Amino acid sequence: MDEILKQYMVLYKKMSNMINGPDYPGKEKDIQHQKDQIEVYEKQLQQGFSTDYDYDVFADSVIKCAYGDMTLEDLEAVYYGLTTPFF
Repeated sequence: MDEILKQYMVLYKKMSNMINGPDYPGKEKDIQHQKDQIEVYEKQLQQGFSTDYDYDVFADSVIKCAYGDMTLEDLEAVYYGLTTPFF
């Protein structure tokens, strides 16, 4: 699996759990830190998509994966399906 994709999903799931978890002092700061880390991976991943629509399809799949509606293997298939050029 693409290491960038894997790290992106790990961070995304962690942030999702943090957002939906109990409140605590400094939670907003922790969430912002997670968003900043995720943004670095998003920019790297976004470069592989030829259109904004393809990236939007991928982003929707990331959300499904984070909530357990899609496996990581399925997400990987979506990613490669959208980023692999057709020849």
